[in-house]
Order: sequence, then C-alpha cells, then structure tokens
Amino acid sequence: MTNAEQTPAPAPTVLVVEDDDDTRAEIRDLLEEQGYRVATARNGLDAQEYLRKRPSPACMVLDLWMPVMDGWALAAEMNAGRLPRVPFVVVTAAAAYWGYPSPPGRVLRKPASPARLLALVADAVRGTD
Repeated sequence: MTNAEQTPAPAPTVLVVEDDDDTRAEIRDLLEEQGYRVATARNGLDAQEYLRKRPSPACMVLDLWMPVMDGWALAAEMNAGRLPRVPFVVVTAAAAYWGYPSPPGRVLRKPASPARLLALVADAVRGTD
C-alpha cells in the first residue's frame, strides 16, 4: 500500500455540552454533516466524567446555563487544572460572558449562526483564534 492509499486520519472529536435536547441534537447533526465525530453531554458533570475517562476531544461546544453543573463551573475545573484543558466555543443565551477561559471571539449568543459556529469550531480544533 502506498502512502496515498493509506487510511485517512480519524476526524476530530467535538464534545457538545448542552442541556436542551433539541439544541444538542441540532449542533451534533451540524457537526457530523461536516465530518466531525461528536460526543455529547447533558451538563457539566456529564462532560467532566467524559473528560476524565476518555481521550480529550479536539474541541467542546459549551452551553453556560445548565442544571447539575453549569458551563462556568466546568470551565473553572479546566482552568484550575483538575480537568484536561480543551479549547471550547461558548454557545449561550446568557446576556453577558464574564471572561472564563475561552477567547472572547469564541462566544456566540443563541440562536447561533450555523456558519459562524462551524468557523469557530474549526478555529478551535486548529488551535487558532
């Protein structure tokens, strides 16, 4: 088998952390249509468990307002070094974003533009802002 015939690298995994079932499914479908592998979590606690037990995703799409454990608490756990640091895009209905560890350019208000979300996820996966 030549190098050109080798199997391509697996698609990057994006972890979608969103409590609303419909929104989570919409984001998952959008990302899968673009070739990403997608894992999902319903809240920060589920995401925390995922991050502790599985290889780190290339990026997360993170809601802030969630029951059980919100996005702010999950971001604080990563920032404190208690979880792997994963680049993320915040997609929120919150009126303000208080500067947790996501570049300000990676914060979208709901309802988020699908094209803008895909662009920010691609930037996060590549490690650019």
